Amino acid sequence: MNCEDAKYKCQLLIDDELNEDEIFPLIDHIESCYKCRDEYIGLLKLRKKLSGMKTSAPEEEWFETLSRKKGRRFTIGFGLVLMAVSYILLLGFALFALFTDSAEGVFIKIIVAAGLVSVIVLFVITLSDRMREGKTDKYKGIIK
Repeated sequence: MNCEDAKYKCQLLIDDELNEDEIFPLIDHIESCYKCRDEYIGLLKLRKKLSGMKTSAPEEEWFETLSRKKGRRFTIGFGLVLMAVSYILLLGFALFALFTDSAEGVFIKIIVAAGLVSVIVLFVITLSDRMREGKTDKYKGIIK
């Protein structure tokens, strides 16, 4: 067993996810390799520190009030629409300037047009997939 495999398997051993037939070769390697032994001991210490930490989830009221704030949803939606419109206008201006400028070569114009068409096609495909999946989403309405 090499050190790379041992380092990976040390984490699996600590998490009790290692097969029984892999435990003894790993232990033999850890006993014979000081670098892997230090890695294993460090992982054990980290697990011990993390096991003592306590985290608390927010109360249910917090989730309910957050999802009910219509002003927040409106503001986020308005901001996204404003950003999208400004981006589209800026992109339109840049494309208009590119295609009306006679100094630019035809090859550059073709490349930009192909890139723009590919982005539009990908956007339409993604949007249609999301709309189709949204109709059959079994987790719809569940508060995260």
